[in-house]
Amino acid sequence: MTEDLVARSGDLKSELVTFSQRSRYDQAFHEALHRQGMELARASDEQLIMFVDYFVLQHRLRDGRTVVEEFVAARRDLTEQERDLLLGWREVVEGVFEVQARDGDALIMVNLIDDLRYRVRSNMGPAVFRQMPRRSFVITRLVPIGQEWLISGSTAVFRAGQRQQIERIAADLAVRQPGLVLRNPDKLAQAWELQRAERSRFIRFFGSDLVVLPGDQFADRMREYEEFSEREILAALAAQGTPPRPSVKPPAPVDYTAGLMDSETVAVIYDEVEGLNFYADFGLIEAAFADPALLRRRIYRERVLDYLDDESVSPLPFHRLADRDHSRASEVFRRLLRRPGFDWQRDGEQVMRDRKAWFYQQPPLPSITPISDRLAAVVSRS
Repeated sequence: MTEDLVARSGDLKSELVTFSQRSRYDQAFHEALHRQGMELARASDEQLIMFVDYFVLQHRLRDGRTVVEEFVAARRDLTEQERDLLLGWREVVEGVFEVQARDGDALIMVNLIDDLRYRVRSNMGPAVFRQMPRRSFVITRLVPIGQEWLISGSTAVFRAGQRQQIERIAADLAVRQPGLVLRNPDKLAQAWELQRAERSRFIRFFGSDLVVLPGDQFADRMREYEEFSEREILAALAAQGTPPRPSVKPPAPVDYTAGLMDSETVAVIYDEVEGLNFYADFGLIEAAFADPALLRRRIYRERVLDYLDDESVSPLPFHRLADRDHSRASEVFRRLLRRPGFDWQRDGEQVMRDRKAWFYQQPPLPSITPISDRLAAVVSRS
């Protein structure tokens, strides 16, 4: 069964890519290319192959669907098995893989980023695996095919002797893209546990999971909190008789940029689900929700609209402020959206889904990412 799917997958992928080249996708393609900082004229063949693979399988179009979803919807001639195969390809695994063994027509590989084992096929045939001997490294993308995995897009193969270089690449990806690590269910569970513990320390230090700081005190207060948190962690390890090891990546260092420190106020929210977040000029938003009449003034109105339209701001601050007083939150949105009948409890969630659709496309992930001892050692040396 898997052999038949592998054989068919090459033709299906080719048809999918051809479908994505229709003029209706031109604008979305170039917008996605620009967001990734790529220029068509300067991109290498390998970069373009990887980008096209991302675009057809993962990129969300304006209607929230992916190209592969539209392809499947348009192709009524596909069998149920082919439809399931194609839609399964939305689950892409990006990784840095170490080849452990050859197993018939497949390779057994371990992803250095998520520490999971994969049995991998290629729709170019098993002969392609001759260039991937045991202990070599492969940077590529995988998609599911039955109970196994299929190489998708281009591959870069590295010798066993390039281990240190490859481990640095894997460590960098693990730190910059935590979702790659958190595919591992054990690491995801560990990450939630670590985040709960870190949030408890935050509340012990500040007295609440939401604190509004003057901009000129923000950096100092956050450094004091980080020192407090580190002392508590080390004390707990000492009490357990456990030596500290760099086995987890702590929360990303606070970005003490002028954009935050120059704000009159900065809110810091350590949410149970979304983790640690920072909000510049939060005092203006907070004041508007406390007294919606302030929205007559341009500075308040523009700042609340900025929050509503900013893709770096999740629905979290709106929910927190609305929870204080639903009636005032309703009045805020009546004025902002010119909807006299707006009711937060009835309409608020839909507005968030309409204005911040990106947030609901993927489940939230913890803001702390456990990484393997192997990669943690690389991070600690850098």
